[in-house]
Formats: sequence, C-alpha cells, structure tokens
Amino acid sequence: MHHIFHGDDYASSRQQFNQYLDNYPKAEILRIDNKQIDLDKINNFLNGKTLFENQKILAISNFFSIPKATADKLIKIIELSDVDIFIWQEKTLSTAQLKTFPTAKIHLAKLDNKLFQCLNNIKPNNIKNFVNSYEKVDKNSMYDLFLYLIKNNIRKQLLGSSGFATKNLKTTYLQLIELDFQNKTGQLTIPKEIALERILINLIKN
Repeated sequence: MHHIFHGDDYASSRQQFNQYLDNYPKAEILRIDNKQIDLDKINNFLNGKTLFENQKILAISNFFSIPKATADKLIKIIELSDVDIFIWQEKTLSTAQLKTFPTAKIHLAKLDNKLFQCLNNIKPNNIKNFVNSYEKVDKNSMYDLFLYLIKNNIRKQLLGSSGFATKNLKTTYLQLIELDFQNKTGQLTIPKEIALERILINLIKN
C-alpha cells in the first residue's frame, strides 16, 4: 500500500505522515529525503532479505522534488517491489503528480483560510490588512502553526524572490527564532502573540 501526504498545511501533513509511521513499531523503516537519494541503498532495502522478515516501509520526504532522471529510476525500483511506500511532500501536489502512484491513498491537509489570508497579507506597506487578518488567527489560537508557517515562508523568500529587502528578511527570521526560544524557555515578558505581531509589523512597514 502506498500513501501520499501533502497540502498547503505542511505542518499538519508532516505530523500525520509521522503518526502513520508510528503505527508500525515492528516494521523496518528506511527514511530518506530528496537530498539524500542513494538508489543502490534503496534497491537493497526494498529487495534484500532481512533476518526476521519484518514488514518493510520506505518513507520518502519530498519525493516530487527529486531530479526527474533520478525520480524515474526510483519509480522503476519501487514498481518492482511490494514494499509499502509513504511519501510526504512539503506542498500541495498537482493531479498529474498524484497520478505517479495511481493506487496510493491520498492524505490532503488544507491550510485554514484564516492562516492563508494572514500569510498573504505579509507584504510591504500592508499593515492594516495584516493586523485585521492576524486578529482572526489570534482568536482561533493558531499561534504555533502560524509561527511555523511564517518561518518557512521567510526562509523560502530568502532563497528565492521577495518584495522585502534581504536584510530585513534576515533580521525578521532571526527575531522569530529568538522569539521561539524565549517563549519555550519562559523568558518572554509579553504575550507571545503580541511579540509575534510586533515583529511582523516591523517587517511590513520597512
């Protein structure tokens, strides 16, 4: 059986991916991601014998980010085995991508519209709209997920294109890391939601 976990709420889909794997405590699991593909190792795992003949599971993170030539070879190896495959992708996959494994069970984690709107409102000179959408996120107690999403969003902007200056993005990213640390160690002197809002307002107005 193949499983694919994806969606714009990649924090939830990742959690679901790991929870499913936790349901197989006796299985032999090989975890890999798109940056550490070793076809020989995978082939040996899928087709080699094990001492106790335990169930095998191949767990792949970001399969659809693997270069096409390598992905095509990996698909052929998978097709020749009867091992269960679990795939997690850090985004929403297209219909065409999902057809790569036509018999897979699909697990879609959709981002709450309030979070999505708030993330979209984090752009230069958009303080009013951001504050209004952030209030809805705050009311629904979505701080932890929102912090995770905004850190990932800023990291992606640092690696790609952005409407913000790179210097301001770097400063904001470091401030978010420090906020998370202070919150977890009990050093914050104001509510975490207010601290996060101030950091993002400072980014938006610059």
